[in-house]
Amino acid sequence: MRPFPLLRLEPPAAPTLPRLSRRALGRGALALATLTVAPGVARAAVPLAVDRLFEAFVDAVGGISVVGAPLTPPFEREGRAAQVFERFLLEHWPENRGTDYEVQPAFLGELVSGRRYFEEPLAFRDSDEVVYFSATRHSLRFGFLAFWRRHGGLNLFGYPISEEVPDGGGTAQYFQRGKLRFDPEHDPPVTIDDLGRQYLGFLADGYAAGYAAAALPAAKPGATIALTVSVTNRGKAVWPAKGGQAVTLGLRWADSGPPTGRPLPKPISLPADLPPGGAVTLTTEVQLPKTPGPFRLQPDLRAGDQWFSGRGVAAPVVATPAQLDVPPMRVGLLDISADNPGVTKATITSTAGLQVYDEGGALLAELPAAQYVLVHREPDANIVTVPDRSRIRTVGVVRVTPMTGSMLQLEETAPWRTYRGTLEFAYLASAASAWVINTVTFEEYLAGIAEQSGDIPWEALRASVVAYRTYGYAVRAIRRARALAFDAAASTHNTPTFYTRHQVYHGYAFERGSPRVAEAAAATRGMVMTYGGEPIQSVYFSRAHGRTRSWHEEWGGPPKPWAMGVPDPYSVGRTLLGHGIGMPLQSCIAMGRAGANAELILRSYYSDVLFEFVY
Repeated sequence: MRPFPLLRLEPPAAPTLPRLSRRALGRGALALATLTVAPGVARAAVPLAVDRLFEAFVDAVGGISVVGAPLTPPFEREGRAAQVFERFLLEHWPENRGTDYEVQPAFLGELVSGRRYFEEPLAFRDSDEVVYFSATRHSLRFGFLAFWRRHGGLNLFGYPISEEVPDGGGTAQYFQRGKLRFDPEHDPPVTIDDLGRQYLGFLADGYAAGYAAAALPAAKPGATIALTVSVTNRGKAVWPAKGGQAVTLGLRWADSGPPTGRPLPKPISLPADLPPGGAVTLTTEVQLPKTPGPFRLQPDLRAGDQWFSGRGVAAPVVATPAQLDVPPMRVGLLDISADNPGVTKATITSTAGLQVYDEGGALLAELPAAQYVLVHREPDANIVTVPDRSRIRTVGVVRVTPMTGSMLQLEETAPWRTYRGTLEFAYLASAASAWVINTVTFEEYLAGIAEQSGDIPWEALRASVVAYRTYGYAVRAIRRARALAFDAAASTHNTPTFYTRHQVYHGYAFERGSPRVAEAAAATRGMVMTYGGEPIQSVYFSRAHGRTRSWHEEWGGPPKPWAMGVPDPYSVGRTLLGHGIGMPLQSCIAMGRAGANAELILRSYYSDVLFEFVY
């Protein structure tokens, strides 16, 4: 039995969107605390005790000199015993009894920061004094990093959720569970901020709000979109529509994509004073950036010039993507020439019907499912042979398109013979060869790339797909500038002149067997690596041997700054498998298993690249 009853505090009525609303501690706890909760006000003369559930944890992290004095008696918070201290909110997790996680600090840093967006740095490999955390896409540096390491690290503070930001006369950094401050005039200069006291102060000041804001459909870059946000006054005071403390709805960009300077509308005024419990829907027009990207907006209420999120009221993030149409990709599937002995024709069928056209668009034949059309080259013409053995002579390209709901099959590339999109039979006089070319969207092309299994860690798969897209997009631009017949070869034994030279493409058969590749392509839509504003030729290989190689050292030519050799700790003691330039796929997988995100994996092997979106 506990020596005193556990106080149950009933929260306010559940808001419409609980993750975007104020979490409140009941007023009963504040009364029992017998103290004034406004920040900076001293506690009452009778001190509160550290509850026995939390004593061992408090002692282990350095006592109340670290966590601060208790500000409330124990109470129940979301079904768990909890207690607020000056700097942390501790919770008891009985299901973890006997482990280091029986007592855990709650995510007070997220609550007090209002979950507002903090700009994220580019990913980088760690050094002794600067560390990047993939889990939250933020870093820890120098004095804050040293303090964090000495005082409990992840167990006490959690991961950083901001970078070092200006705060009062110094700087500060938010963590999931706490906040550090740096003041050069203070001794010591790095201290733990009183988030527990601020948390109780925010609860006492009467500001609370609920938001409802839906993600918007994609629009063209530069388009003007209408953003609608519903807000509810969940506090105890009227929100004034006019005056120095008028409540308005402001907007911030909540992403780190370029361009960094983007216009935003002026704050939106309330149509009238909003009483407690009242709700209003506000609409404004926002111009999207003129470049593609998965942009996001954060609507946030303001009282005068102070954001509600600065008072601990969570602000939502709304997806506002700007997208161009996915470009086409022309893939050379089959080389019909002396370089590919034994292959003299293209045998094409379909799953649900096909049509054959000449270069001028005239219909040559229409076939149901499972019937074959044969195309081969004679000295002065292309010959189309249909099932009744009729031969149709035509010059120029022969185009085969699937009927609605159908896909095409190319027998000469079995067993990977099913393809989305269309097929063309084209004779290339300059190469004295005919080719079968598959035209698909760029995302469909990525879904059919069979460089490695789709059953790898998700972030490693995201990294791989971004490398695939970047390489394919760069090669496509080079070949289109030279007016070549296709953008990339399938790089199988059916394309011997391009065997392994481009990316291995098996079409729909690979997509069907590894659907996660298509999912990763959708999750990174249009994302490429750039250097100097241009997509790089992001070559990759199978396995390194403790380091990667530089492009110019291996293949000659001037140095490519993004393709410099780098140490690779994930392949130490292994033998090299491949050319050694760019990203080793086995190390990519290992980094993904170790918890690295795609951006960190890619920037570990492609030096100083940026991430941009091309559609």
